Amino acid sequence: MTGRAGQVTAELLRSIPLFNGISDEACLQLAAAATRRELAARGIFFNEGDRPAHLHIVTRGSAELFSEHDERYCTLTVVPAVAPLALYSILLDRNPLSARVLEPSEIIAVPAALVIDLCGRDASFSKRVIYALASESHELIEDFKSHRLRSTIERVAHWMLRGDRRSGDTGRIVIPFDKRVLASYLGMAPEHLSRSFHVLASAGVEVHRRTVTLSDRAALSEAAGMDVPDRFLQPPKKT
Repeated sequence: MTGRAGQVTAELLRSIPLFNGISDEACLQLAAAATRRELAARGIFFNEGDRPAHLHIVTRGSAELFSEHDERYCTLTVVPAVAPLALYSILLDRNPLSARVLEPSEIIAVPAALVIDLCGRDASFSKRVIYALASESHELIEDFKSHRLRSTIERVAHWMLRGDRRSGDTGRIVIPFDKRVLASYLGMAPEHLSRSFHVLASAGVEVHRRTVTLSDRAALSEAAGMDVPDRFLQPPKKT
């Protein structure tokens, strides 16, 4: 992993949900052994098939987990700050995917051996690791189901609704990375993504560069092949 290096403080480590409940002694030990790096956009920091020496956490920016075969390329997931990347890899002792940042980002690297050792002696930390693994698995399963069971237009509409829900039902999403990455993540060619944006205009979707505005989320739910949530059927509150 290249990029400008820096120290990791105990306070910074505790700001990461995975580590905020560990003992002071363990926190100081991990912080002393960890490194912090600032990476330029598109910087790769581990490769598929390698043995992972560290657990990586995105603390600023976002990272892409991807795989390549011959001339084919697939984005499996995009990880935002603040989250660990491929936590399962340090338990498997192998990186099943490659990782790179999508924008100028900050990554913390914690020695994998120390994380595994802490799992063995701290039941509370082990529980957090289990929940983190469960969350990763759930996201991958939801994406797999969407890719296999939904049409391209349904996939795009579903992604928009999930993004809107995570942002608090604001009706506005900012695509945090290049549209080509989004197309790869949704399992389609870039031209199919553009076509889906155009088709979904009839469901109240407006796309301007990386900003997506949703003005009729009930219609968008129908386009996604989903039941329309009650909250989308309520009249807007008067201000």
